[in-house]
Amino acid sequence: MKRLITVATGLLLTLHLQAQTLSEKVMQQTCDCVSELTSLQQLQDSLQDCTTKAMVAVMQAGTAEERETLGRVEGITGVFKDVKEQLPDYCYNMRRLVVEGKTKEFYKLSANSKANKHYDTGNQLMDRGDYPGAIKAFEKAVKLDRNFVYAIDHIAVAYRRQENFAEAVKYYQQSLEVFPEGNLAHLNIAVAYTFLNDYDNALKHYKQLAYLYQDDPEGYFGAGKIFMLQANYADALDNLFTAHRMYEKAGSAYKQDSEKLITIVYGELKNKGQLDLFMQKAKEFNIEIN
Repeated sequence: MKRLITVATGLLLTLHLQAQTLSEKVMQQTCDCVSELTSLQQLQDSLQDCTTKAMVAVMQAGTAEERETLGRVEGITGVFKDVKEQLPDYCYNMRRLVVEGKTKEFYKLSANSKANKHYDTGNQLMDRGDYPGAIKAFEKAVKLDRNFVYAIDHIAVAYRRQENFAEAVKYYQQSLEVFPEGNLAHLNIAVAYTFLNDYDNALKHYKQLAYLYQDDPEGYFGAGKIFMLQANYADALDNLFTAHRMYEKAGSAYKQDSEKLITIVYGELKNKGQLDLFMQKAKEFNIEIN
């Protein structure tokens, strides 16, 4: 394949604008308010106020029908319900604050000093290649602190290094039960599922990673790889081009990995006589092929 050149002017996307519903207008205003916050505590303290201000702003600028809806108790209740249920999906700023707050809560050592000692012992044993011994030490740590995500994740790591991917999955799932937004668990369980040839579950976790951490290329790169393995080349290119642009912007050496996979997709499409799809996707992402 010829060399990829990413044009610096950004993506040239065709936006299909649709009329927003009343709840979507309120969510947009609420999300704008949330974007000014800097912590999970601020989000928890300010979300209702942000939503109320958003309703007032939408009511003032809205249609007669929208003003009538927001003038009724059932209308206000319905919009509040929509915002509560849908805002995390609609608003990345909200997801970001939740993830940042919970990361600080769970990605740390235990408050139980004995649990930390077992965790340290487990790391020492794992460094020496004694994975069964490390697992026993980490399990002792988790027994003392059921929410000790570091220790749970390290049990999974020890099993993964022994290529026992089924057991690794089991403990990454346990980790995600404690911290559902954990990026390390989502990334590594996806890798484990890939080794087990369970591409559907691998893709589910890569997608969740991209959803929760949309500024991190790893979710897109992983999803692109799985789509490629499934011969879904259109979605593969969407994700691989997204990851490639992010790697380039960050000056990351991983851009070589994304370029390798993109080259493989190029070859597959060339063999199938479908290079038009590749060129179409490259154009969508404003990437020139020289």
